[in-house]
Amino acid sequence: MPGFDKRAAAYAQARSDLLHEMIRRGLFDRDEHYRGEEVARLVRELKERYPDLDDQMAKRLMGEGMQRQWGDAALIEHERRDRSVRERE
Repeated sequence: MPGFDKRAAAYAQARSDLLHEMIRRGLFDRDEHYRGEEVARLVRELKERYPDLDDQMAKRLMGEGMQRQWGDAALIEHERRDRSVRERE
């Protein structure tokens, strides 16, 4: 497939998974210290799940996890559900 970047796809999926898990675990309602520890743990797990992620991408994911707000994550989660429903149809 022309223009397909495996690393970019892995990053996009890992980012979606990170925000999904953050919503599921209620991390947007936690203090910055606890949230940071949990985001770091999640990013380490994602790095194992997506071996195409390099250290720079992992750092970007950490930043995403710490900077994103609940509304951003909720919007991405809504898009994720819509895509899942369309794939099943």
